[in-house]
Amino acid sequence: MATQTDPEHKPRSSTSMSPKDTAAVPPATNETLELTPFVPPDGGRDAWMTVAGGWLCQFCSFGFVNSLGSIQYIYEKEILTHESSLSDSGLTCLERGPYLSRPSFSVGGLIALSFATEYWQIFLAQSVCFGLGAAGTFISGLVAAGQYFKKRRALVMGIVASGSSCGGLVFPIMLARLFDQIGFRQTLRYTALMIGILLAIANLLVSSPVPPKGLAGRRSLMSFATFKKPTYLLFVTGSFLFFWGLFGPFDYLPLFTSEHPATQSIALYTVAILNGASIFGRILPNIYSDRVGSSVWIITACALLSAVSVLVIWLPVYYYPSAGGLVVFVVVFGFASGAFISLMTPALLEVAGGHTNDDLSVMIGTFFAIIAIASLTGLPVQGAAAGHGGNVMGLIVFCGVAMIAGTALVGCAALLSQKNKRKAAEKATDGEP
Repeated sequence: MATQTDPEHKPRSSTSMSPKDTAAVPPATNETLELTPFVPPDGGRDAWMTVAGGWLCQFCSFGFVNSLGSIQYIYEKEILTHESSLSDSGLTCLERGPYLSRPSFSVGGLIALSFATEYWQIFLAQSVCFGLGAAGTFISGLVAAGQYFKKRRALVMGIVASGSSCGGLVFPIMLARLFDQIGFRQTLRYTALMIGILLAIANLLVSSPVPPKGLAGRRSLMSFATFKKPTYLLFVTGSFLFFWGLFGPFDYLPLFTSEHPATQSIALYTVAILNGASIFGRILPNIYSDRVGSSVWIITACALLSAVSVLVIWLPVYYYPSAGGLVVFVVVFGFASGAFISLMTPALLEVAGGHTNDDLSVMIGTFFAIIAIASLTGLPVQGAAAGHGGNVMGLIVFCGVAMIAGTALVGCAALLSQKNKRKAAEKATDGEP
């Protein structure tokens, strides 16, 4: 995602300076920019325009990814009837992979997907081409919006992240309707056109408040040196395990509901309901987080609620199918998992103690690279556990146990972070350096 900056490599500002004042200010150089600490503006026209653009990025990337359970339902029932569920599971996992790409990959991938007839063609078009583009737009909008805010960062991250929930609410319903009216392939072409227009608008809205450093000043977006901090290591490892089971409900609920007469009527709408509940989960806990000044304990509670809902609600519904019980699970899981996703970046920075924009970029880049591996390896294992035909009891257990283990490690990171803060406060009180 391209970012917009002024020709002089300074953040755009609504204030102006007279020629006399301008003459008194020495020109900015790479040395002075590095010595001057960046202070987020916490608002302004450009900041909120970037939030809107970031929201569109989430809508078009993660929002469509969250609706892929509906498309996989079409694959297994109508197109790839000869393929196993394990093979199909590979079709939705690479969307969370590498994060450096261009929006054109998303549009081109969907157009290519509309002409695909074989498994390998679908894999290249959806998992590789669209996946690269979706991951690139996802990370660009999220990081750019976060750089503008400090005091209200959790709320802003929640607003931006809610775009993916809105996309996950709109796309399944839209796809289900259009599949019946104009067919699978024409639907994908119209969807590609829609995503292309929205990403073009996002490209005009998103900007960065940080002046570019040039090729010599750029740092890698990944650094394993960040794992020297125990709190960061615990949080990333816990999130890895949590994401290992997180996307099972997103991708397999339509298949699960289609196999039981009691839930067939809502088969294509479960993902939409889940994402609708996720909208509230991505905003309300973030508002509370900004008020209390901490995200890590809230995200731990939401992670625990997500895992418990899988084992305590979804597992009984597997043995005693009912539309009402399934809706309860979808709403609870959607709210709790949405809160986890939207709070993970503020919580990550809280436990890691990153303060500069370089820290933010490197920590987020490394974090999402690790999470991509979890998503890449988790779904094939879930597909093997489910088998062909929707027998998802093993999948439910796998998802629940993985999420419980991840929650335990995230909780340990929260405890250790709180302990470190207490020690720092005691040193400050005693006047120690």
